[in-house]
Amino acid sequence: MLWPGRPQGEHHSRMTEEHDLGALPDDVVHMGRFLEASSDWPESAQFGRAMALLHFGTFRVDRFPFEETFENELAAAGALARSFTQLRAAWVVTSHGFLAETRNLLRSVYESAGLARVLAKDPKMADQWLRDGKWFPDVRVRQWLSDVRGDSAHEVDKYKNFYVEASAWAHPTAESCMGQFIVKEDHFFLNAAIAFDEEACQQAVGLLASTALFACFAFRNAVVDERAIDPAWRRDLYDLAREMSDEAMPHLDRDWAAEQDHYDAVMANLRDRRYLKGQLRTHPRAYDNLKPQGTE
Repeated sequence: MLWPGRPQGEHHSRMTEEHDLGALPDDVVHMGRFLEASSDWPESAQFGRAMALLHFGTFRVDRFPFEETFENELAAAGALARSFTQLRAAWVVTSHGFLAETRNLLRSVYESAGLARVLAKDPKMADQWLRDGKWFPDVRVRQWLSDVRGDSAHEVDKYKNFYVEASAWAHPTAESCMGQFIVKEDHFFLNAAIAFDEEACQQAVGLLASTALFACFAFRNAVVDERAIDPAWRRDLYDLAREMSDEAMPHLDRDWAAEQDHYDAVMANLRDRRYLKGQLRTHPRAYDNLKPQGTE
C-alpha cells in the first residue's frame, strides 16, 4: 500500500496537482460542467417537474397539531419528507460526480416513499414505527402491498427488482467497487480523480427523475383516495408519467371534468379539523353527550 507513507510516481504527481491550493477540487469542476450540460437534458426538466409535484403533495399540510394528529398521518408525512430530502441530496451528489453513491441514495428513496404509503394505510404499523422504533424492511412493504392493497404480482416484482438492483450499489459488491479502477495497457489503475462523463451523468439524472416519479405515485397511494387530491395535480403527474415512459398508459385515463366536479363537491362539504373539538362537545350523538348524567 502506498498510503500512508511517501507518495510515489504517478500517485505523487496526481496528488500534488489535486492539492494545489490554486486549483479547484475535481468534484467542483465536475459540478460546473454538469450544471452547464444538464440544463439541456430532458431528464433534468422531468426531474424538476417531478420534484415540484412531490414538494406540493408532501408539504401541502405541514402543521400537525398534537391533539388532532394520528400516528399514520405523522409517520407517512415524515417518510415522504425524507424521500424528498434524499432526492435533493442525490441531485447534489450526482452534480459532483459521485455517481455510484447516487444509486445508494435512490435505494433509500424507494424505501422511504414505499414505506410512507404503507404507514399511511396501516395505523398499527405506524404506531410500532413511531413509538417502538420498529423498522420494517423492504420485504414487509412488498408483502403488505400484495396482501393488503392487492397489488398485482407484476407490480410488486417491479418494485422488488429495482430494489435488488439498487442494493447492488448500496453494498460493497464488485459491481459497485470496480468502477474505482481504470484499465491501462497492462494494469489496473486505482483512480481517485473525478472526470465528467456526460452520458453517465445523463443516465443518472434519468434515474433521479424516475425515482422522483415513483415517490409522487407513492404519495398518491398514501392518500385515502386519489380523488381527494386536486385533479390538476394528478393530471400533471399522469402526463409526466406518459412522457417519461413513452407509453399511452390507458389505466391513467380520467374524465377530468367529472373529476373536478367531484373534487369541488367534496371540498365544499369538507370541514376544517379545527372545528372537530367543538363539534364533539355539541353534537347530540357524540360519546360524551350519550353517556348517562353523573357517570364517568
